[in-house]
Amino acid sequence: IPLRSARQRTGPAAGSADPSGNSLEPVLTLRAGGDRTPLVCVHPGLGLGWSFANLLPHLDPGRPVHTLQSPGLLTGVDRLPPSMGGMADLYVARLRALLPHGPYLLLGRSFGGGLAHEMAVRLRRAGEEVRMLAVVDAMPMPDTILGTPLDPVAVEDELLRILLQSHVPDLPVPPGPLDRARVFATVRRSGFDALTDPQLHALVDVGTHHTRVVRHWSPTPYEGRVTLFSATRDTWPTPAEKTAAWRRVAAALDVHDLACGHSDVLTPGPAAEIAAVLETALRGD
Repeated sequence: IPLRSARQRTGPAAGSADPSGNSLEPVLTLRAGGDRTPLVCVHPGLGLGWSFANLLPHLDPGRPVHTLQSPGLLTGVDRLPPSMGGMADLYVARLRALLPHGPYLLLGRSFGGGLAHEMAVRLRRAGEEVRMLAVVDAMPMPDTILGTPLDPVAVEDELLRILLQSHVPDLPVPPGPLDRARVFATVRRSGFDALTDPQLHALVDVGTHHTRVVRHWSPTPYEGRVTLFSATRDTWPTPAEKTAAWRRVAAALDVHDLACGHSDVLTPGPAAEIAAVLETALRGD
């Protein structure tokens, strides 16, 4: 969901990110100020964190919210770390430049769930408190996929479909291979008109990089609790598969089902459910 559209639908409080500014920055503040522990959100596969704005109306109004976005959106993918561990090191450094010490509240969506997991491992190793690690419809890759090579054509087609389904949900996705130019023209009519061609190409390139990274990611065991929000309307992976995967790497696991598909987990309805669970668990912290 484009940040501008999300703001129109959610009406975040004064002091949140200005969509007329550079909303592709690696650290984007969605809501500033407040005395609650900040929530730090980690982007999904395309590298954008804008859809987290739909959480704002349902979170404690005193809670600052920041999102970490892929620096590859501005610099290109050639300078991105080639592994999940390397990305986690980079993102922890960016996080600690913003918030030098915990407690930390981390929320990662899809690819960002695995990245938030590795960030939490590193923060705990550094002696910091990770008060919450929550992942939204994320899953470590099964052994049948881990380490397998990419089919670049298939990956690009899937990323373009995700871009359409996530940002133009009312438009039926056409059958057959998708073309970047036509997809970009469509999403521009639905809120991406401020992005240039190079920026839209960067979205897809970043998504391809992240797909490669996650296929070679073997999660580090996490000696803490993970909260999993699991979409239930997709054929793969199933909720049971996601739960089993996280039980293998987390010391404790809480699971909350979302009656939606993967692309819809941060649309307004599911976002309200996620925020309610977070605030209940935090108990006003």
